[in-house]
Amino acid sequence: MLRSKSGFQKRVKEVAPNAKGIHCMIQRFALASKTLPDELCKILEAVVKCVNFVKAGDLNSRFFQNFCRDMDSKHKALLFYSKVRWLSMGNVVNRVFELRELHGKDDLLSQFNEVLWEPRLAYLADIFEQLNRLNLKLQGKDRNVFYLMDCLRAFLAKLQNWQRKINAGNVAMFENLSTVLDENEDHLLDPSLKTEITQHLKSLENEFKKYFPEFEEKDGKLVRNPFSSTLDIATIHNDVQDKFLDPKNDSAAKDVYEERSLTVFWCSMYQSYLKVSEIALRVLLSFSTTYLCESGFSTLLHIKSKSRNRLDVDPNMRCALSVTLPRNSHLTERKQCQPSH
Repeated sequence: MLRSKSGFQKRVKEVAPNAKGIHCMIQRFALASKTLPDELCKILEAVVKCVNFVKAGDLNSRFFQNFCRDMDSKHKALLFYSKVRWLSMGNVVNRVFELRELHGKDDLLSQFNEVLWEPRLAYLADIFEQLNRLNLKLQGKDRNVFYLMDCLRAFLAKLQNWQRKINAGNVAMFENLSTVLDENEDHLLDPSLKTEITQHLKSLENEFKKYFPEFEEKDGKLVRNPFSSTLDIATIHNDVQDKFLDPKNDSAAKDVYEERSLTVFWCSMYQSYLKVSEIALRVLLSFSTTYLCESGFSTLLHIKSKSRNRLDVDPNMRCALSVTLPRNSHLTERKQCQPSH
């Protein structure tokens, strides 16, 4: 529906040729992170099967809760895995890993019959935790494309660094895996597991490069830092080069740039330097994620429930999603208090 050649994007660009279409970076991240070697995938399937067995019926859930209470476990319940929710996989694996001491004491965890099931489970908990942290960084308001690409480049560099460390036998960056290896007598990473982890990290690196090609915005350096000494004026559009030299040598504008965010700075420059600001705002105002849309759906589900299905939610949604703080004291001063009878 949103295809760039025959869908919505093409129709929009026919009317507005300068419009840009960007695939949501959070959704691309979710697609890039769906890769696992066969042995690690078996562990994940066993985790999901165990969780579904416990959560499928009330009787199993109560038995498991009592069992955890008798074992003085920190947690008393498991978490459901849902492919629709981006953070679900990491939370489920981490909860099962924290309950790993129950292995061998109940038929529930008999699915873990692999020799290296515990180190593999520890690695899955660690890598999914790292992916969840990156996912949370990509969410939130005021996230421009430069910030998101910086986060993705940093994670890509971490993947390359982790591959180097794993090949050297260093697992300090994976806390759970390091803890499991310290509990064993040899304290060494199994060669087959080392190959699986290296293979997974390399596949993640390739997928991220596939879904996030290097961001080469022609005016990116101008927008990010117009006062940079390394910015070559010859790389800027011919009709903007002379206009660009005015804000570049404006000391007051440089003070605003150092004190304000990038978006606020270019908005404040719009009246003084119209042509340059239009180029910058065209880059900054693109919706690089669907976070605001998704948060709006969540707000709608919270307001319009089954008990309030006939509610007109427009005013409520406007108040819930507005960034303007209500002036409660000013509103109450204009109202007369209830007089005594």
